[in-house]
This record gives sequence, structure tokens and C-alpha cells, in this order.
Amino acid sequence: MRAWIRLAVLIVTVSAAAPAAAQYTFTQPGQQPQPVQQLQVWNNVARVNLGVGFYNSGYYDCYYYWGYYCSTGSYTSYIPFLVGPQIDLALGGMNNISVGFTVAMGTVSSTYYTGLAYVDASRSVTVWEPTVDYVAKFGPPTQDTVARFRVGGGMLIGPNSSIGGVFRIGGGYSFLNSNRFGIGLDLILEGGGMNGNWVGGLQLLASPEFHF
Repeated sequence: MRAWIRLAVLIVTVSAAAPAAAQYTFTQPGQQPQPVQQLQVWNNVARVNLGVGFYNSGYYDCYYYWGYYCSTGSYTSYIPFLVGPQIDLALGGMNNISVGFTVAMGTVSSTYYTGLAYVDASRSVTVWEPTVDYVAKFGPPTQDTVARFRVGGGMLIGPNSSIGGVFRIGGGYSFLNSNRFGIGLDLILEGGGMNGNWVGGLQLLASPEFHF
């Protein structure tokens, strides 16, 4: 009977000591065991987007004369420098919500038809674009390189209180994702309208990132 009691006490003692022992690594005989370092996990990202955009816009004049004909009434190109903050907040698993604000600064080059001839013009324009995206991240936060896919929308605020909106879709990567500081690369396509004219564009972004 005493042998069974001793065996039960031994089992309880070993079970209680196991969790504490799991916190230490194996060492050489005579050395003090060292605690295992817990890996820090960063689920959220704050970044500053820096890059360039390539946009174009236009509208068409259409008329009927023994048939239906359309000709370009105006064409505009815009290649701005892009800068703005953005933050990705984890919703659980691969799901994230991304909120940002981009400022586009560049020169708009236009060709438009006056009714008599085509005229070229250019001027400096700044466009403000608040954005909201859903972001799916492929890989655990402990992985050094993580791919991401985004889809969402943006609001365009231009000169003279002009307003527009765009649909956004794109993808990119976070490098050094498991560290406090990293770098992100993204390619984003945008399409929508502004002041009754269609707008299409591409953003190429490189972003210093802060993981928290």
C-alpha cells in the first residue's frame, strides 16, 4: 500500500514540475538553465506610403448622323508623387482592415477640343484621397516575408471642391515582417469617376513599416 502511495506522490510532483521545467532550455552539466525567449508577435502595421501614380481621364462626344459616332472630347494624363499614412488593423486570422490617406501632387496635362481645334494645357494639381481597404495577409505574423491582397475604395477630393470616387484592387509584400520595423511594396489599380469623367490609374508604392 505504501508503494502505491509513494508512486502517486511521485506522479503528482512530476506533473507539477513539468510546466516550470518547460520554460528552460537544456544546458551543460553544472550550468544554470536559461529561460526560453518568447517570440514577439506583431499583428498590426502602420506605414507611410511613398511612390508614384499613373492616371488618365477623358470623356467622349457622341452624335447621330446616319449612324452613331463617338470622338474623344478631352484627354488628361496625371503622373503625381504620392505620399500618405496608412494603418492595417488585424481582425483575426488573415483578415485586416486598412485605413489610409494619400496626397497626390503633380502636373495634369490635358488635350481638349474647343469645337474648332484641339488645345493642349497643363497645370499643377493636388488630389486628396482617403481610402478604406480589406486586406488579406498570407502567412503568419512570425514569418519574415508576408504577401497581401487588398480590395476597397477611395474618395477623390480635387481642386475647386471637385469630388470623385474609385474602386481599388492590388497586392504587395511586407519584408522583415517579424521585426519591429520593415518595408512594404505594393501595386494598386484604381478605377472610377470624377466630375462626370472616368478616371483610371496605377499606384506603385514603397513604404517603411512599423509593426505593433
